Amino acid sequence: MAMTSISEIVVERAMRFIARCLAAGRLKTVANGIENLPQDGPAVIVMRHYHHLFDGLTIFAAVKRRFHIVVTLDWVRTKAGKIFMQSINRIARWPTLLRRDALNRHAGRQGSLFSPGDVVSYQREAMIQAVELLVQGRIIVVFPEGYPNIDPTYTPKTELEEFLPFRSGFVSFVRAAEIHLGNKIPIIPAGVRYEHGKPWTGFLRFGQALYRQDLASREELIERLETEVKKLSGIALKAGSSVTAGVPAKRNVA
Repeated sequence: MAMTSISEIVVERAMRFIARCLAAGRLKTVANGIENLPQDGPAVIVMRHYHHLFDGLTIFAAVKRRFHIVVTLDWVRTKAGKIFMQSINRIARWPTLLRRDALNRHAGRQGSLFSPGDVVSYQREAMIQAVELLVQGRIIVVFPEGYPNIDPTYTPKTELEEFLPFRSGFVSFVRAAEIHLGNKIPIIPAGVRYEHGKPWTGFLRFGQALYRQDLASREELIERLETEVKKLSGIALKAGSSVTAGVPAKRNVA
């Protein structure tokens, strides 16, 4: 396992300080199931994506180990924004992806900010970085839905309780890291729900670890993770059920 450098420690402390500042007066976190996270070694947290900002802040509040979130960059609209976010993600060692459907939606409006070929190159770099992080014994957080319910720019979700099918790309870097390590890597489902108030309260629940080898196929693993994350988020599994109590009716917020 790689040692944590002084620069990484400084970055980690700075990010946690920023997260506390962003959450102050706006969000408090109630976490359960922390004991399901390993105290050391690699792990992948598979989490519901509800709020574009608060989901990450709940993780910062609950998880004391250093973690790395897989993020997207296709929402930026200026070259300066692209350079800034790339720099931040590079310093934090957060694997960065582009969503092909998001690029298609903005085709003709983003100019040369991103090209279709960038999707593959970003995916390749994110894969390499994610495997490296897991081999080094780090925690990676993924939001397989791809989009949150509440976002200031765009989300395909039309209902507050909507839950998108999981994208399965993260399974590839888990498998690759396991080959490098010669060991299984725990995949921890995590659910989140919010109660609206001053401040909001985020209820974050971690479930018991699943292992890729315990399921017959990638499809079965994804289906099981979706089920567990929904349960942990308080989402009833029957169609048409209500899920998140006390959340404001507006989806897009600043």
